Amino acid sequence: MTDHTAATRDTYDAIAPAYARRWRSAPPQVAAEADRLAALLPSGARIADIGCGPGHLTCLLRDRGFEVTGFDLSREMLAADAVPGLVQADMRALPLARAALDAVWCVAALLHVPCPEVPTVLGEFARVVRPGGLLVLSLAEGDGEGWEPVPYAPDLRRWYVQHRLAPLTAQLATAGFTVAGHTRWSTHRDWLMVRARRA
Repeated sequence: MTDHTAATRDTYDAIAPAYARRWRSAPPQVAAEADRLAALLPSGARIADIGCGPGHLTCLLRDRGFEVTGFDLSREMLAADAVPGLVQADMRALPLARAALDAVWCVAALLHVPCPEVPTVLGEFARVVRPGGLLVLSLAEGDGEGWEPVPYAPDLRRWYVQHRLAPLTAQLATAGFTVAGHTRWSTHRDWLMVRARRA
């Protein structure tokens, strides 16, 4: 595990209760993406919520009829709201069989993965999604990577990586995904939501 990843995990362990309270409601753009996914996949479709944190979006997806398991590296985040069916795991080596899933949902989590390790993660997503399966990926849009303080815990920091659509599309293609669409919105940062399909 890289120092960046370990330090970011430790930060999430420390802020887990505050994070769970702060982000209990999904942004409307994320809820709309869950609705879009529900229009594409049948009830009972198998989904992994990668970087699930306390499991808020895991529950959002379950409410839409999906069979969802959440995965996160931070044990304290997984325990913060006592949501069942969450598993501690590293997205670079997911404890899932090949082609086990109908979709991977990864919202605001890949943005903590250092650039050199992104191809490994995308390769894992491709490995665990069935042919024709889907990927929903939300990240910070921009250039560069580095440490950022937590606004409500300024003594702590997280590693943030920004992405641009064109190079990300190329990385996804190398991993075996074809980008089917994307949306953008802004809050305190610019966000990019990418939808892709496994070849």
